[in-house]
Amino acid sequence: MVPVDAATLYFLFAGVVAVVIVGRLLAFSGKRYLAGSGAGRESAGSAATLVSMLFHLVTLGMTALLAAIAFGGSQAQVFLIRIGVLLVLVAVAYALALRMLTRRKDEAVVSDFDAQMRDLRRDRDGDAPEAAGDAPAPTRREPRP
Repeated sequence: MVPVDAATLYFLFAGVVAVVIVGRLLAFSGKRYLAGSGAGRESAGSAATLVSMLFHLVTLGMTALLAAIAFGGSQAQVFLIRIGVLLVLVAVAYALALRMLTRRKDEAVVSDFDAQMRDLRRDRDGDAPEAAGDAPAPTRREPRP
């Protein structure tokens, strides 16, 4: 077993704490962000949890990899370089996670809008059979050999 120096342990501790705090904020704010999207309210919590778990796994893996990379310089310089690189990588991962949540919210908004439009058409047509534009296209039968 290879001994780990104090600077690496400090980096691992600081990195894990930063990742956990940012990840929990992502999960909490992601649930609230998705909850206002209409049709996806019931699945907002699970979607935000899945995205935050992906964020945690990726960024904790990057933290471990950064701890294993040898940088030149004093212990203080190595610590600052590792923390700086980790913070940039966490920011990139956070932006990607927000992009996933935004895509999920946009899909829910579109789905909610489509449902409202179907309800309006149904109310307008007075429970009549589907209009010609809403009916599925007739299927074409293939000739038998």
